[in-house]
Amino acid sequence: MVGEIRDQETAQIAINSALTGHLVFTTVHANNVTDVIGRFINMGVEPYNFVSALNCIMAQRLVRVICESCKKQVHYSPEVLKESGLDPAEWADVIFYEGTGCLECSGSGFRGRSAITELLDLSDHIREMIINRRPTSEIKRVAREEGMSFLRDSGLAKIRAGVTTLREINKVTFLD
Repeated sequence: MVGEIRDQETAQIAINSALTGHLVFTTVHANNVTDVIGRFINMGVEPYNFVSALNCIMAQRLVRVICESCKKQVHYSPEVLKESGLDPAEWADVIFYEGTGCLECSGSGFRGRSAITELLDLSDHIREMIINRRPTSEIKRVAREEGMSFLRDSGLAKIRAGVTTLREINKVTFLD
């Protein structure tokens, strides 16, 4: 375990450990999985070094969970859905919820947190793209084609499941 990689020396130690057959878990502060790649490059680590050591990259965010004691169904206008990057026709039948606020949640409408995640599994194609220093937008496109779901997708699934609110997902994720 490496608590956090913040500099080239720590990155190189973690990479060397991984290249010698050790399973290494670490953290890197970044907005999403593709930003991790940029962080390593900005630290001065050569892409061919870290792609050999990486199996996958996971990003996560915590979202607030709607309080079950005051959870109520809400309706969003097509305009609000569009502003949120959602197709009103596709989301018309989805039931949205929000907490109204109660004693159980101290008036916030939320109680607890849940993780939304994205996982980039480094395929040979993606490894080649990183070594060739392809733009992150291109890496994201290929990752989606290979079946990756992003933080926003995970958040939208939590909305569909009635776990969190549209406002909460809009607050913690970016529109593509």
